[in-house]
Amino acid sequence: MKDMNDCAPLARELVNCLAEELEVGQSSLKDVEEKILQFVYRLGALMLEDVVEHISEPTQENRISVDGKLARYRDTANLRLITRFGSTLVRRRRRYYIEGEGGYCPLDEKLGVQGCAGFSPLMTYLQALFGGSEAYGSGARRLSAVLGFGVSATAVQRTTEMVGERLAFRPFDLLDAKRQSEKCEVMVVEVDGTTSPQIHQEEGISGRESLKQPTEYKECNLIAIEKRRGGKRIDRWTGGCYGPRSGFERYAHQAGLRMGQLNAEQVVFLADGAHNNWDLQATNFPDSVGVLDFYHASEHLAGFCSLFDDESVAQESYRRLRQRMFNGEILELLARLKAALPRTTDKQRAVKELNYFRSNRERMHYDEYRENGYPIGSGMVEGSCKFVVCKRFKGSGMRWKRKDNESVLKVRLAIIDDTLHREFEPKPMRENRYAA
Repeated sequence: MKDMNDCAPLARELVNCLAEELEVGQSSLKDVEEKILQFVYRLGALMLEDVVEHISEPTQENRISVDGKLARYRDTANLRLITRFGSTLVRRRRRYYIEGEGGYCPLDEKLGVQGCAGFSPLMTYLQALFGGSEAYGSGARRLSAVLGFGVSATAVQRTTEMVGERLAFRPFDLLDAKRQSEKCEVMVVEVDGTTSPQIHQEEGISGRESLKQPTEYKECNLIAIEKRRGGKRIDRWTGGCYGPRSGFERYAHQAGLRMGQLNAEQVVFLADGAHNNWDLQATNFPDSVGVLDFYHASEHLAGFCSLFDDESVAQESYRRLRQRMFNGEILELLARLKAALPRTTDKQRAVKELNYFRSNRERMHYDEYRENGYPIGSGMVEGSCKFVVCKRFKGSGMRWKRKDNESVLKVRLAIIDDTLHREFEPKPMRENRYAA
């Protein structure tokens, strides 16, 4: 298929041939679909090649200024990209040299292929989408099945990490003035944290030796903010970062303000029983209604009841006490737990669980929360925590280098917030971009 004028008759010929094969039972409908898809891919590759070939060079000057830096024309070189159609696109373009930085090709910037590591932008996006959602091996297999041609796990890994690197850590860029000023009846803020395995990094150790270093677990904290009006969600944003808790608290503070905390009629803050969560609430969301995650509290209640000798008594006690907790009967719950202490097998652990409920009793008015339409379980951020960190970073045998860990985290957050595609949208051409 050397000329697009040949496509129509070839397509008709293919249709007739496939119809005949299907009629006599030589092919299944699945076979027919696959053969048509192969033809479409050939056609798509040809069309893309023609499109790119017709794109003009942004400049023909021998000396240009790029972001205030002098770039001199050096030679021409091939732009080589693997496309969404499985073909390899090749195009000659002008190459410049920026002192101290290396080669620069204006056409690459015009086409939006800078940082795509040898793939077209759509192929780069798809690899990051799959690589940021599951293990590289399974992601590559699923992507290959979707595309209709093979993509290696190594390519998916390299591309996903590369996209994460180019996603600068600017988590609030998409939280614009409109989001900040938009009013809502209820803003729900949920925070949670977990850890993921990272390879301990020693200065001066690199290559394969670095992969032999011991594993250490690094904390990742997440925040999910949802705005509601009339009981329905009108906006949502999820963020997260590795690093010290103090850094996350500043992050959460900015997230609340950017999402319109000051324009919310009521802010509801959900978290588990960790003290640092409630310190964060007191400092950054002081007027919010604090809600202890009901499901986290239920786990502690189950822990208390498991200390009874009789398993049937433990199960029945848990069922009755959990219903009281759900109904907001906190004082009655505390009284019954205290009275049950002598019947537990581990008094120290039982007292610890009792103190958990005592310290959180003002955050357990679940009957009032439900009556006001507030959530009582932090499913939103818990789900994000499992999706962002646990599922992706804590699979069997997984260990991460810190840089790669942080890069893929940014990709996963972009997937959750449905913003990954924006990284591949065309950037407006700047006037006098290449003025010498």
